[in-house]
This record gives sequence, C-alpha cells and structure tokens, in this order.
Amino acid sequence: MASTKNVLFLGTTGYIGGSILDVLLDHPKAAEFSVTAYFRTAEQAKTYEQIVGEKAIFGGLDVVEEAAAKADIIFNCASADDLPLTKAVLAGAKKRFASSKVPVVVVQTSGSGVYSDHAEGEYASQKLLEDTDSATINALPTTQWHRVVDTTIIGAHDEGYITSYTVYPGVIYGLATGRFVKAGLQRSVPTCELYIALEDLKRGSPGIVGAGKNRLTFVDIHDTVDLYILLFDAIISGKKIASGADGHYFAVNGPLEVGAYFRAVGQALFELGAIKSAEVTQFTSEENNGPNGAVFFHLSGNALCEPTRSRSLGWKPKLPAEAVFDQIKDSMKVLLEQEAAKKST
Repeated sequence: MASTKNVLFLGTTGYIGGSILDVLLDHPKAAEFSVTAYFRTAEQAKTYEQIVGEKAIFGGLDVVEEAAAKADIIFNCASADDLPLTKAVLAGAKKRFASSKVPVVVVQTSGSGVYSDHAEGEYASQKLLEDTDSATINALPTTQWHRVVDTTIIGAHDEGYITSYTVYPGVIYGLATGRFVKAGLQRSVPTCELYIALEDLKRGSPGIVGAGKNRLTFVDIHDTVDLYILLFDAIISGKKIASGADGHYFAVNGPLEVGAYFRAVGQALFELGAIKSAEVTQFTSEENNGPNGAVFFHLSGNALCEPTRSRSLGWKPKLPAEAVFDQIKDSMKVLLEQEAAKKST
C-alpha cells in the first residue's frame, strides 16, 4: 500500500481491542496509516486523545457510518454480536466503495463460541474444527454465537464492497497491559475470568456449570494480538491470503477441561480472602440464566479448534493453554482492587 491508509478502530475500551490498538500504534510502518478510534462517549474520546495525541470520534451509529465511509481498513473489535453496529460499519463501507471502487478491508472479531455445542458441562467432545475447514464453518447456523454478525460480514464480502478477515479467539487469558490499561480506559481482566469471579463473589463460594467436563481451547492475550498484527501485516503488504468465506483465522493454542478453569478462579478468590468457602458447587439455574449467563453458556460447551490457517501466516503462539493457571491469581488481585475502588467512590 503506497499511500497513507485510513484505519478505523472500534473497541479500544475492550480487553481485546485495546490490546491490539496499543501494539498497532507502535507498528514499524505506522507512518503508512492513520488511525481513527471510535468511542461511545465524549469522556472516553477525550481520554484517548490525551494518551495518544490524536483526535478520536464518539457518538452514535451515524458517527460510525460516517467514519467507515472514510476508511480503507476497519478493525471491528467491539461486541461480536452487535448487529446494528455491524450494519453501520457496512453502510459506510459501501459508500466508500462507491466512490473509491476499492473494497474496504474489514478485520472482524468473532470467537470460537461459533462452534460450541450444548454439553452444559456434562461431557467432553473430541470433535475438532480446523480454521481451514471453510465448509463446516460456513454451514454453522445463525443460532450459534456470533454467527448472525459473521454471516452479515461475509455476505458483504460476497457483494464485493468489502474484503473480510474473521478472527476467532478461544478463551483468552492473561492481564491486558499497555497505555490504555494504565490510563483506565481499557479493561484489563480477562473476560471469562471476570464474569466467573463476579458470580463467585456474589455467592461467596466457587461455582461451576454442570460437571465441568467440557473442553474449550485457550489462548494468551499477547499471542492473540500477535495474530491480528500478522494479519494486518499481510494486508498492508498486499499479500494474497484467504478472505471472505475462506478468511477464517482461529486464535487458540490447546484445549483444557473447563471445570479446572472454574475451580482455579474460585480457589484464587478463596486464597485472597474474597470468598468464605473453597467448596465448588454447581451454579443454579437462576445463576446460569442471570446477568453472566451468556458467558457461562459458552463456557459450558465443547469447542475444540485448530489454527491451521493462522499458523500458515507464521503465527507462533508462545504460551500453551495450561499457562492460564499461572496468571489467574494475578488477574483476581487486579479485579478485587478494581471492585474495592468502585465501592470507595
């Protein structure tokens, strides 16, 4: 890409998005692209501007559409299930294409939950899905997590006005770091650990979905960011890589029995004195259907994935799935500090 390209970034305040943008801003070829970060509130945008020294945008979906109409590359790291946001992105991208005749690149964040079954923690599955198995992925029904948005994105690719690449992280672990975390703009605690811990704190003891026998694939946050940057490097270099209905890229590095993950979060909270009991019991139906229920539903299924296509890009994740257990207590310490700070204000 010879001329300076406009990059629109959505999701900076999130665990994944902020981690990616923190690295992207220091990219060796940063002079070749200009980043516009979108936020929902003026306060968030102002904080970003103070950190980065570049103007940010904020507002409703009309602002997203307008920004997308000026973008060459769009990172959508906001909610993987936000269809109105996705439609605003695509409406803007279509306008951009109408004037430039060049498809807008969209890097979409989905998740391995697209492949999750309904085990409810009661059994393990050995079924493995590779990211090169486009036929199976594309046949997944829209009743699966993220698939309504994913199919909308791929449909736009098929229409020709965007070129899409979809990244599917597994259960991500490890504290997020960087300038946005330090400034309090970005969430640092891993998403799944956050919701498990909040429920454990509420009930005063560790919980688990079903028997916890199901298995999911895990990945470190920094390894996940590496994949996004490798993908971006391929895009800006003009390298021909799979896109659209074949542009599936898994960010995973090995499976674990999820019950051990639930138990480790509870044990860390107990050792830190945040809950009174270390005895693990099954979440009730009410808890499973409560505010954190969507995450628990994902964590109760099996989704074994293999990143064959991602590895073909040169992706070499450094930490195995088991490394999650080395960092959970650190994440819980940060979470408890944050919860204490909320109560003191």
